[in-house]
Amino acid sequence: MKFHKNAIVVFTLFSIHSFAQTFPNDGYSRPYTPITPAPIFIQGPPNQANMLIRQLSNSKNNTYILPATPSTTNWGYFDAGVPPALTIKSGDTVIIETLPAGGGQVAPGITEAQIDSINEDPMFPGRGPHTLTGPIAVEGAQKGDIVAVRINKIRMRSYATNNSAAKAGLFYDKFLPRVDSYYLDNDKMEMQFESNIVVPLAPFPGILAVARSKEEQLLPYTNVHSFNEKNPPSPQNSGWCVKMPGSLAGTIGCDSKQPGAYGGNLDLREMTVGSTTYLPVFIDGAYIWTGDSHAAQGNGEVDLDALETAFSELNVTITLIKKNERKEFGFWPVIETPKSWVTVGYDLNLNQALENLKTETTRFIESSRKVSKIEAEKIMIQNWNCPISEVVNEVLGTYCILPKKLNAKKALDIPKEDNKKFWVSYASDPKDLMAAMKEASMKSIGKMSKNLSITEDRAYRLATFVMDCRIGRPKEGAYDVSCMVPKSILRQEAKKRI
Repeated sequence: MKFHKNAIVVFTLFSIHSFAQTFPNDGYSRPYTPITPAPIFIQGPPNQANMLIRQLSNSKNNTYILPATPSTTNWGYFDAGVPPALTIKSGDTVIIETLPAGGGQVAPGITEAQIDSINEDPMFPGRGPHTLTGPIAVEGAQKGDIVAVRINKIRMRSYATNNSAAKAGLFYDKFLPRVDSYYLDNDKMEMQFESNIVVPLAPFPGILAVARSKEEQLLPYTNVHSFNEKNPPSPQNSGWCVKMPGSLAGTIGCDSKQPGAYGGNLDLREMTVGSTTYLPVFIDGAYIWTGDSHAAQGNGEVDLDALETAFSELNVTITLIKKNERKEFGFWPVIETPKSWVTVGYDLNLNQALENLKTETTRFIESSRKVSKIEAEKIMIQNWNCPISEVVNEVLGTYCILPKKLNAKKALDIPKEDNKKFWVSYASDPKDLMAAMKEASMKSIGKMSKNLSITEDRAYRLATFVMDCRIGRPKEGAYDVSCMVPKSILRQEAKKRI
């Protein structure tokens, strides 16, 4: 069939114009010229022999590099069907590279509208925002075992972003969505938020996960827009996995957003250099992923994001613990720091997350210290030091920090008023921990705005980096929360002017 040349030109222009009109107003210039030729990505996992660093390996344990490439990363899904990017033995060390969210695109220069556009792509239902590196398979790991991931070193990129989306974050209805970019000073380990305000950097992986159980992969996906936090569905019936788009074999991919027993998006800032995270294994090989790399985060992560960056090096040593070798490790992750143990409680409802936390903390103390349940509960209350990790991932998080020292002094009650080190905002509610959290954190935002001479909008962004929200000792008929902000974020020369 022959076409007249002019007709082809007219048809082409009409097609481009019509195609351009279908795009949303997402901040991109349209139409645009695609890259020619299209990029060619190597299929399959990388050559493991070329990932081995022989100079750092010995006869017993190996050291590998796991770079972030198209074949070793996945955008928003823990893909249960992908072959391992790397297979290691217990005791091996892996130097992992990570990428920013959105397939590496959420970096300085991106707009809020563009982030919304890529995160709401209807072609990829149930896809989280994070870029994940992995999976790492561990030889000999079986269901019921534990993998211990010790963080040896973290090196960050020189930039970070923070995004508060239109329908996410604790106060999305009070503050306009926006994305901000920041320079990270890796020498001083700080970020300058304003000319007189500094955020100390404490990097950690927001996501450290194993593959979910086969039973959980088959649960129906929970539509979070169909319920409110006060009346969520049962966690036992909540699924976050879908059939992967374009998959002919029915491969399952699990949303990276919601944390759970498998770890995932825990947003737990205690998981930094020198810590070890103990993750329960749900399928053979464990399949470890990481991503959502943070430069700093407050307890609460209230505006949706932390100080989001990427790691040029997340250096970890992974050890396999066979079932029943360490009975103190159970169904939920446990974190070890040089001086403390950290237990967690997560749920779609913050009250229930706290109940889960108390149950898990009591179980851990009972098992690790070989005491009765009643004695374990007393020890928990005596040492009560329990922050709110995050309230923005649909599945909400709490945790307790338990001193390893057996004769540690009784932990102090949460403060209710300002002191020498912190600006303190306190709230209490007779029935709802989330209500107390919202009131205390909103008070804290207002106090930061006043004391730091910044707008409440800016204070909201700053809060997600520096605010430390903690739960008061459990008592009948009251949920107490104190949100603390360190006065040290204000430079000395600025303090003199106030």
